[in-house]
Amino acid sequence: MSWVRDASEAEYILDSVSKQQQVIPTSHAFSKFPNNEVLRVFQLDALTTQEEIVDILRSSLLEIFNVAPLQAIGSKYQEELFLSLDLLLYRLTTWRQGQSIGDRLQNLVLRDEGKAQEMDMQSVTSLVPNLAPRRSVLLVHLVFSVLLPYAIRKLRRQGLEEGWDREEDRTWRYYTMQSLRCLTAVWSALSLLNILHFLATGHYRTMTERLLSLKPVYGSQSMRRFTNLFYLNQHMWWKTWASLFATLRIGKYLSRALHTVMSVSSADSSSISDTICCACRSVPTLPQKSNCGHSYCYYCIKSRLADSEATGSFRCCRCGVAVHACFPA
Repeated sequence: MSWVRDASEAEYILDSVSKQQQVIPTSHAFSKFPNNEVLRVFQLDALTTQEEIVDILRSSLLEIFNVAPLQAIGSKYQEELFLSLDLLLYRLTTWRQGQSIGDRLQNLVLRDEGKAQEMDMQSVTSLVPNLAPRRSVLLVHLVFSVLLPYAIRKLRRQGLEEGWDREEDRTWRYYTMQSLRCLTAVWSALSLLNILHFLATGHYRTMTERLLSLKPVYGSQSMRRFTNLFYLNQHMWWKTWASLFATLRIGKYLSRALHTVMSVSSADSSSISDTICCACRSVPTLPQKSNCGHSYCYYCIKSRLADSEATGSFRCCRCGVAVHACFPA
């Protein structure tokens, strides 16, 4: 048969190639295998998914209190409602299974890295039962990830409403507000350094996990991933239309139309009196001036600056300029 003849003819050639490869010196550049570790993208996707799911649940929870009899309760006890939701989620996910909702969707589970180092099992990327985090470690994790952020948000909100940082006498409330700002700045700086170190090494995606030596590993070695053809078709259509719009330069005309609309809206807003708060449209309480020169209530501008502390500014409700500072009017 022809295939028997082809195989016998190729046998000598394959034998010659094998002998030549044995003579070639070994290169370490091709003999090293990649590190056996959880990919960074899976760990970051788990964090992002968890934040998005929590935001969806919080929005749904606030919608329940959006009716007239419950609006006052929802506004007054908003932080307590969020705390109750976070505690329930933590009890049903991390406390029971050692993984958040986002981790579970990415097939990740937390492991006690201190135990793994003692047992020389750092290279194992799947969870071994005796390496699961202890209850005491999870309790500290609960304090850092749920209870401490709630306390900081509660104190900051109360301080802004009562004006702790505007007291002339240096009371304990003034120093508490200043301490909160310093601690928040220090923690943000440490978190920034930690995420940069994580991107370089792939170890410890958050400061809490670094402090407690908790590292995500794969929860199951066999995980099936399905992709619906419907979404693949959507992706192909999106790529096709995006290429067409790029060719026709639709974005250029949309930006011109958006600029025109913004000009008209800013012209309309300029007709509003400067004696009215740009946010609540009422006479300013403890009036403040933004760095762009527009009037705000003290609480309106302070709360917006506090909510946007990640970027350090927010867009002015009247002119659209980035507001990053305020001073008494």
